[in-house]
Amino acid sequence: MSAILRFPVLLFSAAVERLRQLPGARRLGPLVRWLPRVLLLLAVVLGGLWALEVSPQRISLADLVAGKLSSLQSWIIVSGDLADEPGSTDELRLYRLTDPAAPNAYLVVRSRVAQPLGPATVSGRIEGGREPVPPGYAWSARLNADRTLANELPPPSIAMVLFGVAILILLARRSRYPMFASQAPTEAMPATSALRVIVRSESGQIGRAGVPGTLSFTSPEPGAADLAITGARRVPVRLHSAFTAVDVGVLYRLSGSEPALRVRTDRDDLTLAFGSPRERDSAFAALGPEAQRQRGASGLGRATSRRASGERLSSG
Repeated sequence: MSAILRFPVLLFSAAVERLRQLPGARRLGPLVRWLPRVLLLLAVVLGGLWALEVSPQRISLADLVAGKLSSLQSWIIVSGDLADEPGSTDELRLYRLTDPAAPNAYLVVRSRVAQPLGPATVSGRIEGGREPVPPGYAWSARLNADRTLANELPPPSIAMVLFGVAILILLARRSRYPMFASQAPTEAMPATSALRVIVRSESGQIGRAGVPGTLSFTSPEPGAADLAITGARRVPVRLHSAFTAVDVGVLYRLSGSEPALRVRTDRDDLTLAFGSPRERDSAFAALGPEAQRQRGASGLGRATSRRASGERLSSG
């Protein structure tokens, strides 16, 4: 992710983290968990009611001639030039609606009220004129005009707002600050001693603030390390495990960044911040498959040597 795209996401995550630190924020955790689902359900219901509501369709005379009006739609709003049509009575007035964009085509507008002549917009129910005709051919249909001009159905703004708030809450729940971004590690010698790290827990079990810790690689198990967190128990770290994985990356803040490893376990996700990229890459190299093969080969060599020594002693 480029810095230009990363900054708004980082700014959003920082704002959410400030909200998490407000008094009483933890008590609202169960409510925030269910609130997006309720909002999405309300948005779907309101959107469905909006879709079921009958609304006129705005369409041009040229589109009517081309047969673009749906067979299920008869209530329309159309604009054009309105002129008198012979045959009007006191109870029913007749008008002819034309449009320069659709020559040889017109609508006979039947209205119970007087309509202004000239450029006008009318709404009503159309009768006939469903079949398209080639350009330039004669076309006509009748339109039973409404007494007052109907308006198109406005978009479901409330449903859209509820949907947007629900998505915003879901994104806020998934956001983490500082923000972790993956980065390819460089080649480094596997670490063999202990490294000082700053540990953060995404679940908040050891607090969301950074806690000092030590990552030790003195474990005899291949490709493994022990993480000692100040004030907490020791956590085994393994890269190739059914319950543990390690990601290499960088922790970004608004004020800077630091190299880090993200340790994903079956119980919690921990982020380990290092003092330098070399320390991070050395730690990752010690947890990688190459380190496992080297330790496994050295362990096999030691076992073979001990077995050979035993055979010499027994033969002697």
